[in-house]
Amino acid sequence: NPFDKPADVKKMKELSKKGLRVLLADSTNAEHPGKQTSEGDVLEELDAFVKGAPGRVFIGTFASMISRIQMVLTLAEKYGKKVVIEGRSMHTNVEVAQKLGYLKFKPKTIVEPDDAKKLKPHQVIVVGTGAQGQKNAFLSRLATDEHRHFHLQKGDSVIFSSSVIPGNERTIQALKDTLWRKGARVFHYKNLDVHAGGHCKQEDLKEFYDLMKPEYY
Repeated sequence: NPFDKPADVKKMKELSKKGLRVLLADSTNAEHPGKQTSEGDVLEELDAFVKGAPGRVFIGTFASMISRIQMVLTLAEKYGKKVVIEGRSMHTNVEVAQKLGYLKFKPKTIVEPDDAKKLKPHQVIVVGTGAQGQKNAFLSRLATDEHRHFHLQKGDSVIFSSSVIPGNERTIQALKDTLWRKGARVFHYKNLDVHAGGHCKQEDLKEFYDLMKPEYY
């Protein structure tokens, strides 16, 4: 992941050589076979998508996902697009992250909704909250035509750049269905590599176990 520090495998190996008595490793994806998607895969997939999008791209993700927001801003600059930030929590996080140096982008990359309306559809990316189907969040208001500035139109794409938190399945699916009915193209981590979960799958956990070599697991 070019936007975050990698895991310190060297230090893990050093710790394992000292002898590890107990390893406690937990993951909500422990029931899922295979390996977790990498952030590098997400960048590659989003790059191709943003480059070839025929219309506006709406991306829903966690407001705390600063590395994903940086990824979108970097791709927008690469392809001459503008980004609108939607959702109070996301606005706050972007502002704070920029001040602390965690987000780096050109001053004119982020624009206001009114400015975005003056651009051609393929030049606009909107990043917002609500990927878990939260009521009154950006994606929900977009789906129900209750947003002040944006209404879905032909050629729009909506990307759910987050996994499904257990318990939110029905709400998220209902939101996706509504967006489909409005004519949007809907993409998520099961049909496009647009999110790398932070929770290990089975092969990742096995790799971690082999790396640490604990006496008890």
